[in-house]
Amino acid sequence: MARSTEGTVARVARNGISLCTARIVTGAASMLALPVLYERLGARQFGVWAVLTGAMAIVALMDMGLGSSQVREVARSLGGGSGRRARAVLGLGVVWAVGFGVLLVAATVVCWPWLTRGFHLGELAARARSAALFLQAGFVLDNLAMPWQAVLEGNQQYAAVARVSGGASVCGAGLAVIVVARGGGLVALGASSAAISAARALLLALAARRCAPALTPSLLSIKREDVSAVMGYGTRVQVSNAAAAINSETDRLVLAGFTSPVTVSGFDLGSRLVNVVRLPAEAVLTTLFPAAVTTACGDSKDRLDGLYLQMTRYLSVYAAATTAALVASADPLVRLWLGHRVPLAATTIAVLTLGCAVNLTSGAAAIVTRSEGRPGRETRYALVAACLNVLLTIPLLRLCGPAGVPLSTTLAASAATGYFFVHFHRSSRRPIAPLGRIVMPPAAASLIAGALTWMTAKHLPDGSGRVDAAIAVASRSGMAVVIVIGTLAALGFFDRTDWARLRTLVCGLVPIRSTAGQPDRRNR
Repeated sequence: MARSTEGTVARVARNGISLCTARIVTGAASMLALPVLYERLGARQFGVWAVLTGAMAIVALMDMGLGSSQVREVARSLGGGSGRRARAVLGLGVVWAVGFGVLLVAATVVCWPWLTRGFHLGELAARARSAALFLQAGFVLDNLAMPWQAVLEGNQQYAAVARVSGGASVCGAGLAVIVVARGGGLVALGASSAAISAARALLLALAARRCAPALTPSLLSIKREDVSAVMGYGTRVQVSNAAAAINSETDRLVLAGFTSPVTVSGFDLGSRLVNVVRLPAEAVLTTLFPAAVTTACGDSKDRLDGLYLQMTRYLSVYAAATTAALVASADPLVRLWLGHRVPLAATTIAVLTLGCAVNLTSGAAAIVTRSEGRPGRETRYALVAACLNVLLTIPLLRLCGPAGVPLSTTLAASAATGYFFVHFHRSSRRPIAPLGRIVMPPAAASLIAGALTWMTAKHLPDGSGRVDAAIAVASRSGMAVVIVIGTLAALGFFDRTDWARLRTLVCGLVPIRSTAGQPDRRNR
């Protein structure tokens, strides 16, 4: 059993490395392009672009849970499930993409006068509307590509997904830079985004046909029970996604409605940097889902529990190290990136990173509960977070200014994550003590590293230029990470299994060797 769990972790690690590499490349391309867009567009026009893309990010989460349902059905078909059901669910994805896209365009045209006033678009309203319609065309194309991506992910062919997604993101960032460098504005940016979506959809479809030609969307295979099954599973996932949108994407819209697009630009810059740090962990979680589904189908609860605890353990260490590094170096990091200070961006990084870290630790639990066909557990967590965020945002915005918006998100995410862990373990009858032994040492190490780095920051090198900012980032973040790792090592958190797996990954040896016969002190 331990050998099987090690093999699953090894496969997840390999897939995670492929997808993580693509997302790091994607994040790097975005980080290189954003300063150019900010400089060329100006703070106001960049803020409007951030509002439009933030709104589309919210809309992209409204998929009735079909994204998760499609991957789940493809993975289940590989584990002995129904191939017809998988093709039917893929076909439902096509129907949803077209139908929802038409409704979205119609609603935008009808409601645009109210949106113009609500988000203070002013003289940019006409250009923003054209850009929004282009972005919606790209949204439809992305949804049409969703079934093909589900086929690849369900077959755990993440290398193909990584190549297509990473290449499309790099091309998209390069095209955006070229567009604004040649004087293009919001409309040209929207058109370039739609073009990249079209190319990505085509490449994903071709890759999926080569990988699994029998798994194609089929409208004729759809039966009433397929719709009922997807609605039962997907609706709960959709509620979770909608609540997640409130927690992660509506902050831009709130700032645009209560302040101005200029304020949105500062917040958006900071939140994008935080999201880049999330990319490696999210890549691993994405690859974990089909592996967890296959494990759950095998009725091996011990294997699934082992996978859950191991992934939570690694996520906790990653969250601890990145949180300490980002909080310690937020201000020089913004100066290194943009060439000058943007106070709201630095504040957003420092505050939002804390909530992001807490939320990341629950990622493996969310994947497991979905793989078991019980997304309602995650739905409760998401609703709690959304309600808390709604209740806190306006009071904290008035009390703390724009910084109150990311603060409300952090507080809501932290409280809701604690609730989710308790509910998940109680409802699934899993003991919660092993979880405490896993997450508490990294949390303590992060607090120690952050406090020590903050107290010694004035003695570390710094300056006003980009080179000085780079030295400040390297010294502060490096010190924070070393303290985190050193503290965990001193606490005996790492065992021989961890060091062996790390050496194997660094050396590129696949698959990872089993260490089933070695003592494991983690869950004693």
